[in-house]
Amino acid sequence: MVRYVSFITASIMFLLIVGCADIETDSKKFVPSDTDIVNRNNGDIENESRLKEFIKNTETGDKDSIRVVAYTKEGDPILTELTYNREQLEVTEDTTRDEYGSGEINTFECEKIVVEENKYSIIGCQGDKTPYYLAEGN
Repeated sequence: MVRYVSFITASIMFLLIVGCADIETDSKKFVPSDTDIVNRNNGDIENESRLKEFIKNTETGDKDSIRVVAYTKEGDPILTELTYNREQLEVTEDTTRDEYGSGEINTFECEKIVVEENKYSIIGCQGDKTPYYLAEGN
């Protein structure tokens, strides 16, 4: 009887430990690609030259597309796909990996990207998304 009670107690303890563990799933992890523009919380913008090239291409009428990965204070990535097709700038915002975000993927059209000192924003967007903060460097 003592063995049976010990076994049940150990089983319950094991299930509690496993059930309460904070196991991060692979679906939540995100690793930016080498071509992504990455804006980290420390103010560094990785591949900033590629972002500047994209802006220039929108000004000269050349088709182009990029992805910007911005991290929240909690470290969650927000993905923003920018596609320019010579006529319009299409923005797709993916907050599905942001624990405190809306968890949605939204697509909208904007006019252009503006640069003020070291801050990149998109203006002329549909709805209440103007100006849309894109990235900020040191």
